[in-house]
Amino acid sequence: MSDESWTEKFFFRWPLPDWIHEIQRKWILGRSVRTSLRSSQDQIQVLWLFVQYQETYVPKFVAKVFPDYTENDAQIQLRRFPSRIPKKLKEVKDELDSYINEARAYHRIEKSCTSSERIYFPEFHSIITDLGISKFTSGYTNPRAIVLEPIRPKLASRRILSAHGDHTCKLQNQLNILGSLSVFEMEYYHSLFYDRIRRLLALHRLGITHGDVRDDHFRLPEDFYNTVLYNFSHSYTFSPVTPYLVNFRPPYSLKDISDSEQAMVKQQMYSRAEKLDYRAYLIKSTGVAQPAIMDILFQPLKDEALELIILRVNFRPDS
Repeated sequence: MSDESWTEKFFFRWPLPDWIHEIQRKWILGRSVRTSLRSSQDQIQVLWLFVQYQETYVPKFVAKVFPDYTENDAQIQLRRFPSRIPKKLKEVKDELDSYINEARAYHRIEKSCTSSERIYFPEFHSIITDLGISKFTSGYTNPRAIVLEPIRPKLASRRILSAHGDHTCKLQNQLNILGSLSVFEMEYYHSLFYDRIRRLLALHRLGITHGDVRDDHFRLPEDFYNTVLYNFSHSYTFSPVTPYLVNFRPPYSLKDISDSEQAMVKQQMYSRAEKLDYRAYLIKSTGVAQPAIMDILFQPLKDEALELIILRVNFRPDS
């Protein structure tokens, strides 16, 4: 039976829906998003997903391709760290499978996250469970993937967040002790800290703990600015069933985990401020000599007319 005759049979005496005429575009997986990383069969790969437009394939999404996590892998983990409560092998496997962890997190975000806070995370498009070798043009063939928005080190991928009203920054005292920062730099790290905490707490309010809070999971490794909080392969998404592990560690309360993850963000910001990385970035990106940059950072603001700058962005601000 041809595809056309099956469509007629399936919708026999039923009005054809509008979407039936939408073009089913061909797609294929391309090269690795980060060409500097070496991939292997047992590692997660992030590949460009190319969609066909006329005669050309265009990079439209990214596919995060996951290796298999087997019951044998779970058995090895159980030998290393025996469960405190009776657990079937399949239950342990499902808890530790990075693909399932990431899929659970995105499902909870899609289902329960407010529309204003979804911009804190990459856009989720779909899951794939049956990738065949014909879809791969490079890398290693694994059948499972999650399709996401392509985050690029460009203005188009950045989010604009509303101003926060909390001026009692937990980082403030530590930054003051450094004694080497201008008021402008203090405000920059203060803002950066709260932007990241806002993303993290939005995740925690959904009952999700990230489990791998690194500096480069708030921004791309080759980008200086925050974009989204991503990489949920070590995450835990709450369910009423008592877990074997949470974020691959013994289970703790959400409050304890949240405090710990926030402390990691605070330490990352302090470490960056200590290295004066924003100052170094300004010098490198503008090509302006260091003395001139220092003058700009430390000069007092003058009472002058302000300019209004209007930006067109791809994502509506969070409030």
